[in-house]
Amino acid sequence: MRTKNFVSALVTVSALTLANQAISAEAVKISTEIEVGAEYHFQLLHTDDGLKADGAETEKTDFVTKAAKLSIRGKLTDQISWNLLYQVNTNLLERFWLTNKVSDTIELNIGKQKIRTFGWNRKLQVAWNSPIRSSIQTFNPLTDAVAVELNYKLYGNWSLALVKDYFDTSATCNSSATSVCKSWNEYDVQKQPAVVFEYIGSFGDIQPLVQYASYDRNHSFTASAGVRVKNETLDAFAEYIVDERNDKGIDTAGKAEDRKSTRDGIVVYGEFFTGDWTPYAMFSTTNLDQYKAPGAAEIKTNKDGAVDDNEQIIAAGVFYEGYTKVYRPYVALASTSGKYVDPKNTTGEEDRSKFDIMMGLTGKF
Repeated sequence: MRTKNFVSALVTVSALTLANQAISAEAVKISTEIEVGAEYHFQLLHTDDGLKADGAETEKTDFVTKAAKLSIRGKLTDQISWNLLYQVNTNLLERFWLTNKVSDTIELNIGKQKIRTFGWNRKLQVAWNSPIRSSIQTFNPLTDAVAVELNYKLYGNWSLALVKDYFDTSATCNSSATSVCKSWNEYDVQKQPAVVFEYIGSFGDIQPLVQYASYDRNHSFTASAGVRVKNETLDAFAEYIVDERNDKGIDTAGKAEDRKSTRDGIVVYGEFFTGDWTPYAMFSTTNLDQYKAPGAAEIKTNKDGAVDDNEQIIAAGVFYEGYTKVYRPYVALASTSGKYVDPKNTTGEEDRSKFDIMMGLTGKF
């Protein structure tokens, strides 16, 4: 009996040892597949800001850290991987998601991730590599959020996502009543996810783009349409973006109502590959149509120096590519003009402009 028990114990110990070795080997395998990278963008910015009131215009030079991010990714299995993006300069976990590659054509993403809205501009002109961006991006209601996203590859990529919805506790809707407007999600107990659809086609050098998102309990939407051309000498896109936001207000009779504000814009951007030098040019517009009570004048709720309508940005510059994508120094110029809130008259607006000169260093590895 003792011999039998001893043999049984020996077998158990051996099995545990082998299991522990297998677990250790798998842990080593996982750790060796972890990749660590970084994204950064430093900029010396000189601004001649004429957007403010007469006598309050400023001209200044700043050193700006536009991005300093840590990127980590790894594999759990051949089908499951994970990605993490952390903003070092703001101490913010920007994204963390898991990817399950179900097949060669189907992929599932779960976690906090980039949401597919506001066009190519959102995808290609991110902070780590763009000297200047269109201001239409400041109105994006769905940027990085927790989502479940399904991707299907067929003549490009089809994407459908359920996203943690938009909330706004104090919306700007120029209410005709004394109550404060809020998003429908903030007012109501009932919640539901936003729904986001995207299609990016793949037809040689041509990539068409269509996006649509319904958010704030299906009271608001954003849509984008555009096209990208990418080949050995050119990477360019053009797009139209619209965001129709219906905040919940209370009318003078105490009844809930949608209070619509619309933002739309056009973005055209192109980079031209000429060897060690990559010149680029950008043109963008941003138009605002804020809610106003029937028969009332539009209230200028923006602060001093804030765009009121018809903003236009023209920018151009050049990247030096001799150090690869790890180090991309650049110089750039940008002119911004449009109708801005008149600080002397809260119901008026003025044509104003500013001019930026930029030198910077950006990279990714």
